[in-house]
Amino acid sequence: MKEGYGILYFSNGNKYEGEFKRDLRERYGIYYYSNGNKYEGEFKNNIKEGYGIYYYSYGDKYEGEFKNNIKEGYGILYCSDGFKYEGEFKNGMFEGYGIIYFSNGNKYEGEFKNAMLEGYGIFYFSNGDKLKGIFKNDFVDGYGIFYSVLGFKFKDILTNLFHIEFYSLCIKNYYFYIIYYQSLLEIN
Repeated sequence: MKEGYGILYFSNGNKYEGEFKRDLRERYGIYYYSNGNKYEGEFKNNIKEGYGIYYYSYGDKYEGEFKNNIKEGYGILYCSDGFKYEGEFKNGMFEGYGIIYFSNGNKYEGEFKNAMLEGYGIFYFSNGDKLKGIFKNDFVDGYGIFYSVLGFKFKDILTNLFHIEFYSLCIKNYYFYIIYYQSLLEIN
């Protein structure tokens, strides 16, 4: 029976190095996966439980809470392309309040459900524009307010007007929408 510090090699090429209690991974340890991933953090009864850091072989990193082997609670996900999410996780997905920092300088701050923008949020464009509204399934859903750095804003029902797709704002028709909604503009 393993007790205390030890190293365990698995037939699939994985390796655990850390503390054991009654033959189980317990407290602090490092788990090396054969695919190059690595987990460093707390274990309880052989599973990831508590604070830990999960390193992906392709350069991404998650740092935060785990429960029953999955991301659960507060955490930060760093992606190698510059994308960063900081906030609540549930069942391994963005859930609750969080902030996304996009590699292009855009930022979203608000609510998530099932890894999608869901509930009240504010989308900050890298050029200084801002969109406030209620989101549903990554779309603005209902009333929203768009603030432009050009000094105007418009308020309207913006359902399906702005869509977040794979967490990159689809703005190819951005200026078309501003022209289309000129009648709704309010000069500040």
